[in-house]
Amino acid sequence: MKSLVKRLILLAITALFLYLVLRKVEPAKLWQALTQVYWPLLVPVVLVYLAGFIPRAQKWRIILGRIKPVSLDGCLGYILVGCAANSLLPARLGELVRAFICGRREQVPATSVLSTIVLERVLEVLSLLVLLCAVVWATGRGELYQLALVGLAVCLGLMAGLFLLQQRPGWLLKLVALLPWPGLRERAQGWLTTFVEGLAVVKSPARLGAVIVLGWAVYLIEGAAYWLLAYAFDMQVTYLQVLFVLCFIFVGMTIPSTVGNIGPLQYFCVLGLGYFGVDSSTALIYSVFINAMMYLTVPLGLAYMHAYGATLSSLRSQIGAGSEAPPPSAE
Repeated sequence: MKSLVKRLILLAITALFLYLVLRKVEPAKLWQALTQVYWPLLVPVVLVYLAGFIPRAQKWRIILGRIKPVSLDGCLGYILVGCAANSLLPARLGELVRAFICGRREQVPATSVLSTIVLERVLEVLSLLVLLCAVVWATGRGELYQLALVGLAVCLGLMAGLFLLQQRPGWLLKLVALLPWPGLRERAQGWLTTFVEGLAVVKSPARLGAVIVLGWAVYLIEGAAYWLLAYAFDMQVTYLQVLFVLCFIFVGMTIPSTVGNIGPLQYFCVLGLGYFGVDSSTALIYSVFINAMMYLTVPLGLAYMHAYGATLSSLRSQIGAGSEAPPPSAE
């Protein structure tokens, strides 16, 4: 029953955002937008987009390295598995899938791996908001500057909280010790201890700085792919304006929905491009191409998953059962 309710909620979220987008779309302009696409340019678009996964893998490798050194190829494989799961499973379960399969293969607690992903996401948002403040200032979108600063302040607060948790976890462990249920108390203490282990990178300013710089590199490369795609659509937008739209798309991708971020991604992409005069129909087709580009990682992720001796259904069931990094299957 709970599973059905969750699915209905996610479906409602997707339907709501699609309705908000489609009510502004003129069907005749959808076909017109498709006829304007310069298809040969899609090849370099995809290549640039995929190239962005290399600094992304290196960034996570630095964070994960404080728990256990993992090769660049290993980190890349785990990330692609997570991306495939995000495209095929609802509610962004790919993050849990990535943590679980990495923990299983590397023989470390999945909770520790998950904490590195949480830290990675917080640092991504921090990097993105700094980038957004710069782009908003450069593009003259002054009405959004204060909003970006508020978001930046919230993210810095989260970062400070994670740093405090890593440096002084005792106060939270004492609070957990007050739980009246022994089973839940022991489980929460174990989870918190392993979670804190994954935050070790915050103790190294050099590593933390490298992670932030690599985060900017990821967004600049991904922004280049999105700008090339906009150029293929003959959109009159600059690279800085596309970076602005990328910030909106990232917001849409953080909202739980059905598979592949469908719905929220479309809405925020259309909203962002609308600031620069791109009509809703063209922006919608553009967002569909972005979704399709993201789905190109699915075969790669499934190939890694097969090499790891796992299936999406088995990982999903083990995560649902609350398993903690079992031994890896024989290869």
